[in-house]
Amino acid sequence: MPPSDSIKDILKTIPKVPGIYIMKDKAGEILYIGKAKSLYPRVRSYFTESRDHAPRTRIFVRKVADIKFLTTKTEQEALILESNFVKKHQPRYNVMLKDDKHYPYLRLTTQETYPRLEVVRRVKKDGATYFGPYTMVREVRETIRLIYKIFPLRQSSDELDGTPKRRPCLNYHMKRCLAPCASLVSPEDYAKVVNDVILFLKGRNTELIDSLKEKMNAASEGQRYEEAAVFRDKIEAVNTVLDKQRIISTGMENQDVLACYTESKATMVQVLIVRNGKLLAEKLFKMNNPNEEDDAETLASFIKQYYADETILPSEILVSQEIEDRELLEDWLSEKRQARVKIEIPQRGKKRSLVQMAEENARFAMRAEMDKGDVATRSLEELRETLGLKNFPKTIEGFDISNIGGTHAVGSMVYFHNAKAEKSKYRRFKIKTVEGIDDYAMLTEVMTRRYARLLDEDKPLPDLILVDGGKGHLNTGYKVLESLELEGRIDLACIAKGKFRTNLDTDEVFLVGKKEPVWFKENSPSRFLLQRVRDEAHRFAIDYHRSLRGKNALKSPLQNIPGIGKKRHLLLLKTFGSLENIKHASLEDLQKLPGVTEPLAKKIKEAVNA
Repeated sequence: MPPSDSIKDILKTIPKVPGIYIMKDKAGEILYIGKAKSLYPRVRSYFTESRDHAPRTRIFVRKVADIKFLTTKTEQEALILESNFVKKHQPRYNVMLKDDKHYPYLRLTTQETYPRLEVVRRVKKDGATYFGPYTMVREVRETIRLIYKIFPLRQSSDELDGTPKRRPCLNYHMKRCLAPCASLVSPEDYAKVVNDVILFLKGRNTELIDSLKEKMNAASEGQRYEEAAVFRDKIEAVNTVLDKQRIISTGMENQDVLACYTESKATMVQVLIVRNGKLLAEKLFKMNNPNEEDDAETLASFIKQYYADETILPSEILVSQEIEDRELLEDWLSEKRQARVKIEIPQRGKKRSLVQMAEENARFAMRAEMDKGDVATRSLEELRETLGLKNFPKTIEGFDISNIGGTHAVGSMVYFHNAKAEKSKYRRFKIKTVEGIDDYAMLTEVMTRRYARLLDEDKPLPDLILVDGGKGHLNTGYKVLESLELEGRIDLACIAKGKFRTNLDTDEVFLVGKKEPVWFKENSPSRFLLQRVRDEAHRFAIDYHRSLRGKNALKSPLQNIPGIGKKRHLLLLKTFGSLENIKHASLEDLQKLPGVTEPLAKKIKEAVNA
């Protein structure tokens, strides 16, 4: 399909300089953001008749109604600008990093006279020394616990300048702190402890153990045996940590190892973090890949987004294959690190083995992700086919009404997405317009309130509505959809108890316009799903109904009497002891209380005897 006249006019004015291009649809929504060394040939290439474009690229190009440009002086500036814009606008057709959480770091405040440790989520250029990232807060807490056990580092967060702030705390008396807050240690002696902590956190534990052994031997030779025993215990603790670390290389390499695996418009990226030759951590990221781009472009997009906020960078990044803009990315990362960063595609040896390990983990993670969704996907696909639904039932809303003797009538709505309950989207309704027992009228009120509001607020509608009840409830629900002009946009079904109400196998599902119930095969996952939605709606309604009944049961009849406030209510109960005693009290006894007149006393008697 050739470009429109307006796009042709834009293509004539494209600058021949580095920059980014922003493609939008008719509604002004950003479809795609890209960068180019020269905008002119790059943007025009999208609109040439070519079989090289991926099918989905051809689809989104047809939607482009406008293109904006931002020029830069260099291609590296364009790369940074592209990364920032993609993260901010999250265009539909860009490969997007879905995991936006910030992993924890350890911050050692080496810019202070007496440094301390703390957990942070962002790295700043503040003079402190940062270690990480760690994959879990639990891992960080365990590391801090070990450090405080091995090294007498201060645990307070006070700003210390060498002058005493307070008396030594319990940690000092337990020999777990040198009490810098009480000025009992010099900055020079405290700095020796800090240096040992840095060696430990950098993974240079062999050097640390040698240092601790020297101190242990010196203490032993000086017959300071208790001090020597402390160093011995520290050596054992460090050795325990060493035993847990997996040695990848006998060298001291700092590497990140990246590999990805793509399937069904999604990509898993595995990151292995190697520091000083030891595999310290691994991280897994999921990226949406609507364009079904190849792994080369996906890895390049990941690197731009992942390292945009990272300030602690390795000297080497090992990737599974050649990537787009490799040299440009190396220059950008090297500038961020202020030292050379090399992106390498190893073909053999230990580095290739590391990449293969990352590839296997990414593939395994994707299979686990796909398997996790298989049961849900199968049940929804079967549900659509069995019921003959117009929509794929990705979202299901289930309704139930609960009332006993027409009192405290309530309605419930539960929400299922991809066959899983999302309790944050459950809703409950107090019946406002219906008196007595009329389930159909109550269901009409609840559904009307729900979907009129969604329409007013222009919010997404469900794919399927499931009503707990029989054909009468189904027809009631259909009338609501008709009145709101939604009958063709949302599928509707009901589920009713069958011949044997306690036997789930006799439950019956009905559709509008069908006399007979829908037949499900034995042990059907879609049938189980509908029963689960129905049961959850029923449970949610009963819980709400019970809570309202409970509140009402706790309410005293005295509280409904005009002239009886909180203080007078308490005075009545305190004087007579109980409602039963008030019931048997005479009008004269009641009038002895301050403020209780004869008319008020009569009202009290009427209320407690009602």
